[in-house]
Amino acid sequence: MRSWFKWGIPLAIVVLLGAAGGGVLLAENVYPRTLTQQNSQASQSAEWVKSPIGIVYTPDAAASPDLAGVQSLLDLHFSSINERNYDRWKSTVVPEKWQELPKDKWFDSYDTTHDFGWTVHRIDQGADGSLLVMLTFMSTQGLEDAPPQLKATCVAWNVVYPLVLDDAGRSFRLDTSKLPNSALLDYCNQ
Repeated sequence: MRSWFKWGIPLAIVVLLGAAGGGVLLAENVYPRTLTQQNSQASQSAEWVKSPIGIVYTPDAAASPDLAGVQSLLDLHFSSINERNYDRWKSTVVPEKWQELPKDKWFDSYDTTHDFGWTVHRIDQGADGSLLVMLTFMSTQGLEDAPPQLKATCVAWNVVYPLVLDDAGRSFRLDTSKLPNSALLDYCNQ
């Protein structure tokens, strides 16, 4: 019985270590990399990107395969606010949002608003083909147009915008009707 302990236990340890090492090699060489590993490597090779209106995308956000669509949508959305173009703004948000903010109410809410200093930090996949876009920006506005939760002439926003596919499934729209639960506001630190 003693002789079994002399060679059995060391043999069992060698077999277990070999199996563990083989499992690691198998996992690295046979199974595909996880999405997190792929995104991590892609973000390391990406560079900062700046959109035509000046929205800055971190390397992590710039590595997203959806960058072009997000960039186009956000440029259109924020430029329509800054240029007071309601019809163009409507094309960037879900119908529920423009039904909530008809033209007269939209102009009352945004007539003094100017958004600037945008940085998109992340673009993540959401449910059902949607995206979650984490960004920060600032807005100046008259006190009458300031958000009810922070009455200030300059507000620093930290938001997660849900982007959903339109009814045709071809392009993204901002679902900003969900913002009260996904926005942090503070006074600007200019």
